[in-house]
Formats: sequence, structure tokens, C-alpha cells
Amino acid sequence: MANNVDKIESLLGFAVRAGKIIYGFDNIEALRKKRYLIILDNSVSERLLRHCTEFAKSKHLPLLRIKHKKIEDIVHKLNCKVIAITDKQMSDAIIKFANDNYEVLTSEVE
Repeated sequence: MANNVDKIESLLGFAVRAGKIIYGFDNIEALRKKRYLIILDNSVSERLLRHCTEFAKSKHLPLLRIKHKKIEDIVHKLNCKVIAITDKQMSDAIIKFANDNYEVLTSEVE
């Protein structure tokens, strides 16, 4: 199981280096770039969780919540609670390797 966590963290690292991540809910909502997956930190407020869930459902996006680690530690961006992946293959791989350390909040796909 730890192996899948490492794979997801590696994929997120690749996405950061490739510029395939949007940081923050306001940016995710505002940018017109295609989004394939939204990932939440476990420490988000109920308000932000509700906004992200509604947005993901309206756009038919899968929404994951990381339970084992903070997003800011994975993507090395201070105070980052929400990210979106803009690459289809990376998002599919992240969803594939999601396990007990990730909670699937919405699993809708277009």
C-alpha cells in the first residue's frame, strides 16, 4: 500500500514539474484550462469542501481527498489545500493508484 502512495506522490511531483497543476480553488474555478481531477487536503474547511464538491459535480470531475499527508508537503507550495490536475493520463494514473489513504468524494467523469 505504501508503494501506491509513493507512486501518487511521484505522479504529483511530475505534474508540478510539467506545469500540469492548478493551485487553489479560486484559480481552479477561474481558469478555462481543462481539469481532469481535483485533490483536496484533509484539513480543508467544511465551506471549501462544499464548494469543491459542488464544483466537481457540476463539471463532472472526480474529487479525491488525501487522508495521510498534506498537499502542501507533496507539491511544496505553502498553504495549498486544493489542486487540480490538467493532464488526463496523470489524473487517470492517480485515480488508479488511490487506496485507503485517499477518499473518493465524487467519481463522476465526462
